Amino acid sequence: MAMSKSYLNKVELKGGQIILFHRQNAQRPVYHMRIHVRGMKDIRGNKVTYVQRSTGETDLEEARRIALDAFDDLKLKARAKQAVTTLTFSEMYELWWESKKKILEQQWFAKGRTGKNKRVEWYEKHAQRYWLAYFGKHKVEELTHSFVQGYWNWRQTYWARASEEERKKYPNHAINPAKKSLDMEQSALREVFGWANSMKLINYTPLIQNPYARKGIKPKRRASFDESEFLLLQDYMAEWVQGRGKHDRRVNAAHKRNRKLLQIYVHFLAYTGMRTGEVLKLKHKDIGYALIETRETGLVIQVADDTKTGAREVTSTADLVDWYEELCKLTGHTERDDWLFCNWQGKQITGFYKTFAKLLDEAELLYTENGDRRSAYSLRHYYAEQMFAEIGHTHAVLDMLATNMGTGRDYLESYYIRRGLIDGEALVRTRHGYRGVDAVAHDVSS
Repeated sequence: MAMSKSYLNKVELKGGQIILFHRQNAQRPVYHMRIHVRGMKDIRGNKVTYVQRSTGETDLEEARRIALDAFDDLKLKARAKQAVTTLTFSEMYELWWESKKKILEQQWFAKGRTGKNKRVEWYEKHAQRYWLAYFGKHKVEELTHSFVQGYWNWRQTYWARASEEERKKYPNHAINPAKKSLDMEQSALREVFGWANSMKLINYTPLIQNPYARKGIKPKRRASFDESEFLLLQDYMAEWVQGRGKHDRRVNAAHKRNRKLLQIYVHFLAYTGMRTGEVLKLKHKDIGYALIETRETGLVIQVADDTKTGAREVTSTADLVDWYEELCKLTGHTERDDWLFCNWQGKQITGFYKTFAKLLDEAELLYTENGDRRSAYSLRHYYAEQMFAEIGHTHAVLDMLATNMGTGRDYLESYYIRRGLIDGEALVRTRHGYRGVDAVAHDVSS
């Protein structure tokens, strides 16, 4: 077994299967070991000729002891056909993700869905932003119980510590992550470490328990709007689309068009309860008309099958009809295969994240009284409560809303509609809560 000339003070053990040496130009005379065992393989089954790493010792006898222990350990792994290479969490995660991604994609296509797989996107975004950032560079043997549990404090304070630049880059961030978010991460990390243990990449499964689970904290309802707050938002948008916002100086025609588009988008969310991505995927061929529960004409909307819960039919409130007609006039792109929400050229718009956050901030509605940050998703929650009050406090209405919104009834009760309303608490409101184009225009002019 030939040695490089860069190795100094070579000491052979086990007939040359173990070699101790000093590295050239090293600041400290720490012994390194190079070990050869027949039959060694890496995690992918590739042949490994030798394993080389530091003993961490400057004393020859201590270095001998560590090298001999490592030799015995590698022999056992080779006999058991276990991988002998030391992995970082990033490398371990990459191996797990290869198989996990295939399963998710197979499930996606088995349901007849096309386009981007939302579950795959969730894993990839969270892995890059959080899991690999915290665990990534560490060797698997360094992932002790205390280090793994330290992730939750790091995660909960991530956005509080983030730079202003990063916060602006991801305007939908939450300073305090929700229980549901951390529960999903807990489940994912348990799966990663459980897989690694089953593959014998680690010899234990660390305790993975987020603070919400440990304390038994109930799920937190997302920030929503009450009726008066939504009316304030409508009033401010009516001025804002005309270039008369709080901080406006000169607003050109292109900006006014985009603002009008956002105004219509807000009403699509508030009057259908659809998810933000579902609305942005709509084409004109997906829109129809029908009588709704109030015996008025509303929109009947076909949700695409490549969305979160697949294809379904959504019925809007009657007020959305006028906003849809305004949208057609605004864009001029009204062929069957044209996008509803598009730019001047007819190209699909993918979101209004930063603009909507800025709008809410100007309208002093970005945060609730409790300090929770609102987003476009808050309009879905607003819709659920308003419709529940509008049509009636009954279990049949809950079932109808669950179908219309593409969610489960238990989710409606836990996340969308406050418990007091479901238990029959009276809700004082007026029919004026839903306002169409004409009503908003009248308020501005009067």
